[in-house]
Amino acid sequence: MKIYPSELHEYAYCPRYYFFHVHLGRRLTLREKLRMLLGRLFHWAKGVPDRLKGRHVEEAIEVEVGSGIVLRGRPDSFEVGPESVLVIERKSGRGPRRGVWISDSTQASAYAFMLARLLDARDVKIRVEYASKARSASLDEEKVYRLLKIIDEIILVREYGIVPYAKRSPRRCARCPFREICELLDKEKGDLEIYEPGSWLADTDIDLSFT
Repeated sequence: MKIYPSELHEYAYCPRYYFFHVHLGRRLTLREKLRMLLGRLFHWAKGVPDRLKGRHVEEAIEVEVGSGIVLRGRPDSFEVGPESVLVIERKSGRGPRRGVWISDSTQASAYAFMLARLLDARDVKIRVEYASKARSASLDEEKVYRLLKIIDEIILVREYGIVPYAKRSPRRCARCPFREICELLDKEKGDLEIYEPGSWLADTDIDLSFT
């Protein structure tokens, strides 16, 4: 099974959204297609100076994280030193006032984790760059733990169809294409106490270790 950092990003954003996306799928709206196109142009433009600085840009990497489980992806940019690695993850949005979004932290940590494994690097730094600011942190045990826990839960969702937690917020739910079916699912479930993977992400929106 191959798992991509973009999936980890989506799961950290909302586990239930990830479930519906995997099992129901959907067509992108014209607005979403336009945003994707603009995002690609944004990353291409940012990649030009990176290449001039000798950084690696969108190179495919992968590592095995368990029996038959492979983590695979393309970091926006990374720089390799004698015993160090700097991973750069770029987002065209503004980002939170403090720290970085937990979904962005999780995706960037996945790239950092892969490169740490591949290069046997001891010092791994992560920089998340938004449109108007950049924040940095080190790859630490907490980020690795969160990453591996999400991978375990993604396996449950993808392979066994277990319905995970709905990480609700007015803004998140208002723009969700699966809102109606998600609300219907919770109504049918009622007050039953059911284990929902991802519930530990309930109050986790921002990673404040990035400064």
